[in-house]
Amino acid sequence: MNAHDSPLALTPEASLNRMPVVMTGQDKPRPARYWVSTPALLSLIHEHNPGDERSVRQFLTTFSGEAGADQAILQTFATRLIRVIQTAHTGQAWADGSDFQRRYAHYWQSCETLVLAGGLTSGEFGQQLAHLLENALAPLNVLVSPWAGQTGLVGLAQHYGSAEPLVVMDFGATGIKRGLAYHHGNRIVPLPELTVDHWLDDQGLFRADAFRAVLKDTREHLDGRLPVAISLACYLDHGHPHDYRSGVYHRLIEDCEHLATTLHQQWLPGAGFSGLALLEHDSTAAALAFRFSKPAMMVTLGTGLGVGVCPRHGGV
Repeated sequence: MNAHDSPLALTPEASLNRMPVVMTGQDKPRPARYWVSTPALLSLIHEHNPGDERSVRQFLTTFSGEAGADQAILQTFATRLIRVIQTAHTGQAWADGSDFQRRYAHYWQSCETLVLAGGLTSGEFGQQLAHLLENALAPLNVLVSPWAGQTGLVGLAQHYGSAEPLVVMDFGATGIKRGLAYHHGNRIVPLPELTVDHWLDDQGLFRADAFRAVLKDTREHLDGRLPVAISLACYLDHGHPHDYRSGVYHRLIEDCEHLATTLHQQWLPGAGFSGLALLEHDSTAAALAFRFSKPAMMVTLGTGLGVGVCPRHGGV
């Protein structure tokens, strides 16, 4: 039940979050997420405008390119993201790794289009960010998703392509976005977003009981036994989490023999749904909203830094 079953279905070996990046000769290498993520943007807000009490969400909704501090924050964030993309585009971080990593490095080197999505790409901030990247990274084409943080929901719905209603759910690192998709994913009616922290156990992990509880809560907003498409901020190996320790979802590997099968046969029917339509890594789900004739990458900007390979006409 993986949507994007390509030779480059991403694994922890392809993490953009962890890719070491050097900004200047004076800096030591730091993971890319240190430079460009929600926490990184919040630090920039405080650094460039001391006393600014806006949250990242408030900053994005009130951002003005005419405000000096806001423009300085944008310019610094863009400079960092440009450096991150330049580092990835060389492929050097993975060139001496496993066979998979070498193929992945080659794909980055051949990439002709970059799509930005995620919560940090919303509104005027996202549009200006993409413009700065396009100018700096030419001839790489840079696009910004019109759906921003909802891109994963759109990707799931459009890839599944159902004429009948489909429930779409995006389990992110901070929030759980939900919606009801109609007409092959061309219309999505949002459902109330949930905060992930509310559902974590005392070790800060999202486990089976929480998953079932969220499904039950979602079902209460709906009529009828509908299929569900899910994206998860967790690398998946043919529908089951990889055994790695990052994020809040990775220990679901211990809660069932195979996550996609368990969702389809037990957890979803138990919550009143008809079954599982798709289960995907969250950035891969966002990538499914776009299709190109030549190599293209999806980069999602949010709590962390995600990456997905955009499908190609005729396959990867």
